[in-house]
Amino acid sequence: MRLQDYMIEVTEQAKVEAFKYAKAVPSDKVDWKPLETGRSVLDQCREMAMCPDWARSIINNDPQPDWNEGTMAKIKAEQEQWKTIEDCEAECDRRLANLYDYFRSMPDARLSETKWLPYDGGREFKMPEMMDYPRWNFNYHLGQIAYIQTLYGDKDMH
Repeated sequence: MRLQDYMIEVTEQAKVEAFKYAKAVPSDKVDWKPLETGRSVLDQCREMAMCPDWARSIINNDPQPDWNEGTMAKIKAEQEQWKTIEDCEAECDRRLANLYDYFRSMPDARLSETKWLPYDGGREFKMPEMMDYPRWNFNYHLGQIAYIQTLYGDKDMH
């Protein structure tokens, strides 16, 4: 199995798991935040929907946006079109399909590439690490969603 195919497999598994937990959240709790500065389940699902494009952009060496207030407002307006967890999952699936096609077409020679990124204190990231970002992001948000569930009393494993 090529690494590219493995990354597709584990990313898809993580996406399914994260959205399974998110869809178990009652509709009256999807916008609930545990604290004023916390994030709701719906907000996290909106981020997960966009994550595949961000990963592809970094891997593809696309020019990165200026993360100013205008850019952030535009992203927020786009995300607010997705009103439900199911909307977010459908958008995520659409974007993942493009990312998976990109991974499938990636020649093995690219796997040895590195790129300096400002994350994790700023360092050289290996291509497999960059490819793994969406899986990591889904798992990260799964943990947050599960924690929010425990805060409103849901102790079930979904």
